[in-house]
Amino acid sequence: MSSEDLFQRQVLSVRELTERLELLIQTEFDLVWLIGEISNLRQPASGHYYFILKDESAQIRAVMFRNQQRYLGFQPSDGQEVLVRGRLSIYAPRGEYQIVADYMEPRGEGALRLAFEKLKARLAAEGLFDEARKRRLPFLPKKVALVTSPTGAAIRDFIRVAQRRFERAALFIYPVRVQGQGAAEDIVQALADLNRAGGGFDLIVLTRGGGSLEDLWAFNEEMVARAVFASSIPVVSAVGHEIDFTIADLVADLRAPTPSAAAELIFREERELRSHLKATWDRLGSILRGRLHLARERLAHLRTRLGDPRRVMAGPRLRLDEMAEDLIKEARATLAWRRQVVAAGAGRLAPLNPKIRLAINRTSLAALNKDLVRTIRLSQSCRRDSLARLAGRLGDLSPLAVLQRGYALARRRPDLKTVRSPEDVSVGQRVNLLLAGGELDVIVDEVLG
Repeated sequence: MSSEDLFQRQVLSVRELTERLELLIQTEFDLVWLIGEISNLRQPASGHYYFILKDESAQIRAVMFRNQQRYLGFQPSDGQEVLVRGRLSIYAPRGEYQIVADYMEPRGEGALRLAFEKLKARLAAEGLFDEARKRRLPFLPKKVALVTSPTGAAIRDFIRVAQRRFERAALFIYPVRVQGQGAAEDIVQALADLNRAGGGFDLIVLTRGGGSLEDLWAFNEEMVARAVFASSIPVVSAVGHEIDFTIADLVADLRAPTPSAAAELIFREERELRSHLKATWDRLGSILRGRLHLARERLAHLRTRLGDPRRVMAGPRLRLDEMAEDLIKEARATLAWRRQVVAAGAGRLAPLNPKIRLAINRTSLAALNKDLVRTIRLSQSCRRDSLARLAGRLGDLSPLAVLQRGYALARRRPDLKTVRSPEDVSVGQRVNLLLAGGELDVIVDEVLG
């Protein structure tokens, strides 16, 4: 190979090629989930897990560093089928690609975990987990509905803590299945019934004890999540242990790590409330007593400055009485003058009394009315005579009078046009004859003319 060919080609070192491949893999496969069987598992002094993840036709090296192992809920072993989440990388010294795992769980729970993550992402995008829509719990709930199994340890723990904290707590149990087939449907029906019952519940608690992901799966069903979201009553989710997390926890208005913790969060300590109420009452009484004492001191100071109010008001009262007498005298004088003015005006208005003018007008109106009635009657009589003459002339010209003398009016069917000559009809055509006493329909047999 000539030096010229070498310069025309792109020549990479092994390191450069490895770095490009690693960049390509990390870009294309940022985060992957793999299912496979553990093989050649080892854990050196560093505490990291090194193993091979394989299936029936391929394998890949894997590593899980020590700081990620705190999330494992099981002890990995050879031959165990697992679900692994991690990022792909290339180990340059050996030129091998591998997966750096940050999560691993047994294969039995893997499918459920994938379904959980998928549903969680979809409901989060719809806004079912938004903190802004979650409601605060009542300060002192009067009636609390427990949706749970009536025989589980969770309900006993909840009741024990609730009654210890608030003896008069009103608890109502709505029994449901909390795992297995039909559990999700029971929970949805319970939420619907409690919202529809109108029982005045202040709070609903979904609770059960801990278990595997499969045991808790009813609380990860989409129908349960949407029923919790639709509830008009605030919902507290207390499912499993502190490490357990369900979709219902994310949708509920409050998530409690355990049933006992839920009772702690919901019910305030009655003794503490009484103590706080007494302290508040005492503090309020002290404040009121202080303000009353201050008001009394101010009143005493004002009395000293102003003196006896009766002495202060004596002079103004006398002036008020004098002013009242003057006002009464002036009012009486004004009233007398007004009466004189009214009497003088009445004398001038007497000739213009409306009653007199009304009587004159009534007489004139009666005479005019008689003239009008006489004129109308005369006009009506003349018009009746004229109408009778016109009616007689109209009767002489009416075609009905002609029909009364035995004549008939022929009209062609179907347009009922008047037949004026034989050419207006043809043989076989129907003709309508209008007579004085009715109508006849005839058919033309012969046309003469």
